[in-house]
Amino acid sequence: MEHWEKKANGWVFISHSSEDYQEVKSIRNYLERQGFSALMFYLKALEDPENKALTEKLINWEIEARNIFVLCDSQGAKDSDWVQKEIDYVKKLPGKIYEEIDMKNIKYNHYRKYKELSKLKNLIKSSSLFFSYAEKDKKQVDEIFSYLNENGFRVFSDNHDIEQENDIEKTKGAIEETIGKGAVLIFLSENVLNSHLFWGQKEIALDSNAFIIPILLDNVSLGNFSAFADFEDSKYIDVKAGFNDEEKNKLINLIKEGRK
Repeated sequence: MEHWEKKANGWVFISHSSEDYQEVKSIRNYLERQGFSALMFYLKALEDPENKALTEKLINWEIEARNIFVLCDSQGAKDSDWVQKEIDYVKKLPGKIYEEIDMKNIKYNHYRKYKELSKLKNLIKSSSLFFSYAEKDKKQVDEIFSYLNENGFRVFSDNHDIEQENDIEKTKGAIEETIGKGAVLIFLSENVLNSHLFWGQKEIALDSNAFIIPILLDNVSLGNFSAFADFEDSKYIDVKAGFNDEEKNKLINLIKEGRK
């Protein structure tokens, strides 16, 4: 049986002071009730000075692996060298969703606690998305990636050489992860017409029955890609003139459709 964490809406790293442990548990529990994998822990290994370097690596690896970082801000957190290192590290990483919770409000009363927890509601938008695109289109794709990531969507992007068997399996797994939880965004352009990687990913997506959203980047049309020629206007995104508010709203609505 697949571990439930692999089906989570998103993975949250909770950065906190041990002084706030009891209150932080309510934040973790709230996130888990919304279907997130939320990590908070006390590392006993920290008690051994000889483990400091290894422990720091472990924490950094976990921050890298999780797409959401929640800081439980308090005086204890400000005084914690470990918390400050975690904040410094996550701010160096691109594409992370970052949120701060004021622990004074969590401790104060029910109304302030509820208001503070409501900050996390934007995380509940998380869906699993897979991006397929030509490397030469990365700049345009990054704009859409940043917009979705900032709005709580979890994005897979695999541009390895899928001729290798292990990478094919990795791509299949990432695409299958989107089924019922999001969509495969296939970016169509003149560059992908000669991209072996793109065609391989397209076939995997079509064979998996994933929910596919074509996105037109330049002068190509859906007619250049027989698999998408019959898509209705309401089922694809056109950003040739820019990724404007209309296309952003349309994209979000299509992703929601993929989650049904």
